[in-house]
Amino acid sequence: MNHSGLVGIYLAAGKSSRMGRAKLNLPVGNQFIGSMAFRAALESKLDYTIAITRKGDSLKWLAPFSKIKGWSYLECLKANQGQSASLKAGVRVAAELGAAGVVVLLADQPFVTSQMINRLIDEFKISQIVSYISFTHEGIVKPPVLFAKSLFPMLCELTGDQGARTIIREEIKEQGKKLEIKSDLHFWDIDTEEEYQLLKQQMEKS
Repeated sequence: MNHSGLVGIYLAAGKSSRMGRAKLNLPVGNQFIGSMAFRAALESKLDYTIAITRKGDSLKWLAPFSKIKGWSYLECLKANQGQSASLKAGVRVAAELGAAGVVVLLADQPFVTSQMINRLIDEFKISQIVSYISFTHEGIVKPPVLFAKSLFPMLCELTGDQGARTIIREEIKEQGKKLEIKSDLHFWDIDTEEEYQLLKQQMEKS
């Protein structure tokens, strides 16, 4: 670890069942849904980013980054057991890398920016006694979320479709710091055909 000491865990092993096709490979202008937040992670202050993928998935969305350093992908062989399996796979790699913490990102949140990720990292640098730093919108915790390494054992105890936010809502609610963001645009997740069309419309406006 060199700079921030933090590793990004990019969760990209979902089934895309509600979309009915591989949503991360769907085009948005000259990029793909899965590429958008991944690019933000690579352009942020994260030391390294691990994309957690599903065995057999097409990774066309990762192709634009083939010549860029600072990342790798890991096939999660237990992806069918739910999101927790992907998260635990990423946490184990981050621990092996000696990370001070992880930033958990969702591949279907295309409007997450490098500035958002950097804000989590900067807050962590000045508030290192906290266990986590999250965003909230209207009082609801939203990813991405930063977890200090002290929480790695707890993250590795999650099961099924329990996401990392589960432990924030329950066991360690008061041990972290929450950053409110008023606009919900950054937290859009693209699960359905209708949401995909809205994403393309939004990108055309910007």
